[in-house]
Amino acid sequence: MMNENKYQVIDPEIDDYKLTAEDLKKNSKKKRKGLKVFLAIVLIFAILVGGAGVYVNSYLNKLNYGDSQGKANPNLDKEESLNFDNQADADEDLRSRLANDVMWYDDRIINILLVGVDYGDEETVMFQGAYLPRSDSMILVSINTINNVINMVSLSRAAYVAIPGHGNKRLNTAHAYGGASLLVDTIEQNYKIRIDKYITVDISGFAQIVDALGGVTVELTAAEANKVLGVSEAGTYDLNGDEAVYYSRLRSIDTDRKRTGRQRAVLNAIASKLRRSSASTMIDLLDTVLPLVTTDFSKTELLSQVTKAPKYLSMSIHEDIIPHVPYPLSTRDGKEVLILNWDEEDKYIHDLLYPDIIPQSAEKK
Repeated sequence: MMNENKYQVIDPEIDDYKLTAEDLKKNSKKKRKGLKVFLAIVLIFAILVGGAGVYVNSYLNKLNYGDSQGKANPNLDKEESLNFDNQADADEDLRSRLANDVMWYDDRIINILLVGVDYGDEETVMFQGAYLPRSDSMILVSINTINNVINMVSLSRAAYVAIPGHGNKRLNTAHAYGGASLLVDTIEQNYKIRIDKYITVDISGFAQIVDALGGVTVELTAAEANKVLGVSEAGTYDLNGDEAVYYSRLRSIDTDRKRTGRQRAVLNAIASKLRRSSASTMIDLLDTVLPLVTTDFSKTELLSQVTKAPKYLSMSIHEDIIPHVPYPLSTRDGKEVLILNWDEEDKYIHDLLYPDIIPQSAEKK
């Protein structure tokens, strides 16, 4: 068992990054709304399946199938060079984990990885989309058909993991090295759970989504209003697509944790608009959303999942995060790394995804 005091904080100015139980409680309602909207879009497909198969097929053709597009930035190794206290111990722990190739799974539990990436960031745009971006968010949606529960588990971007073929780095770097397939391999090898399918969404298209909905309403602080709109008063403002994206990416006025809060605010505003939208508006929105999505689901597999949407909508939803307790960030040269207690996290995530179930096991596929 890893000593819980084995890793010490290098930079004490990290309290803003810690996730507490209260944080999870505040975020749970927003996550639930976001997933319900996602499932609602799936339900639209289910309705279309019942009436017009060819029509549905035309929408499925708008999706991107296969792995993420792009290649690794040749400067990525230099950018991701990490140097922090106790790195040798952390590396040894990861080597020990990788010696065990067994993953947990159960055929009655479907694990889908939702990945948010930003092909619109400055570096990617500079090279005309040639380079793969880091993953901005990673949420494991685990559908338990035994207990009728959907577990939404956020995986920390800063988790220090072993990336196959690229050494030990932060989890969000895996996508920048090899796209969604390498990210899946990385999660499977480090977290020891099988990922059945992935869905990647290009979040740079949020501006199009916001404009398609006629804008969103967001409460801004005085500092945010000044940066986004050039006005000095705090208040509730209607933002267009470009303004909403700028607001969600804003980091110069405070911290990265506040920035992620702004991203959630925009998502919640989009969800609010979607809940008030007509079915025809939702269907029209698919024209905007679907080209931003890449998946390794086949069309047949997607249609199979679509027919199960009503059942999924009736399931209870549980939100969680890994690591499940706040860990101190080891920092050096402006980079933050979370060193996980893998023994504890293994037990927690396995108990969460496979409660009272003896999971099957298999070597890496």
